[in-house]
Amino acid sequence: MTDQPHGLPGHDKVALLRGMARHWWAFLLRGAAAIVFGVLALLFPGLGLVTLLAFLAAWLAVDGAATIWQATAGRGEGHGAWSWLDGLLSLGAALALLLAPGLSLFLLVLMAGAFAVATGLSRIIFAFRAADVLLGLLGIVTLAFGALLLARPGPGLIAVVWIVALEAIAMGVLLVALGFRLKRLSPAAASH
Repeated sequence: MTDQPHGLPGHDKVALLRGMARHWWAFLLRGAAAIVFGVLALLFPGLGLVTLLAFLAAWLAVDGAATIWQATAGRGEGHGAWSWLDGLLSLGAALALLLAPGLSLFLLVLMAGAFAVATGLSRIIFAFRAADVLLGLLGIVTLAFGALLLARPGPGLIAVVWIVALEAIAMGVLLVALGFRLKRLSPAAASH
C-alpha cells in the first residue's frame, strides 16, 4: 500500500469529494452570493460604510449558513469540522458587523483581514485533506486578501470597498466552478 500525501488514503479523498458533490448546489449558492455582493460593491462604492457593512454581513451570513448546512448534511464524510469552523467564522463576522455598525474603518479593515486569514487557512487545510486544487486556490485567494488588509489597514473607504468586492468576485467564481465540477461528481449526475 502506498502512502498518500496529506494524511488521507486515496479512497477517503474520493469519498470526501463525493460527499461534497451531493450538495454541489450549495457551492453555487455561495458563489452566486459572493459575485452579487462583489458586483454591487464595485458598482456603488460610495453608498457608505453602513451599506457596505449590510452587504458584507448578508454575504457572510449566507456563506456561513450554507457552509454549516453542508457540514450538517455531510456528517460522517470527513469534512464536517473544517466546514463548521469556516461557517462559524463567517456567521461570527456577520454578527459582529451587525451588532457594531459604528466601528471605525480601521477596525473594520483589521477585522476583515483577520477573518480572511483565518478562513483562508481553514480552506487551505481542507483543500489538502480533500486534495482539491480549486479549494486550495479559494483558500489562497482568501488568505492573500486578508494579509493585504492586515499589512495596509489605512487605505480609504473606496479602496477597501474595491478590495473586498474583487476578493468576493474571485471567491465567487472559484465557488461556482467548484460547484459545477462537483455536480459532475454527484451521485445523481452519475446515474443519468
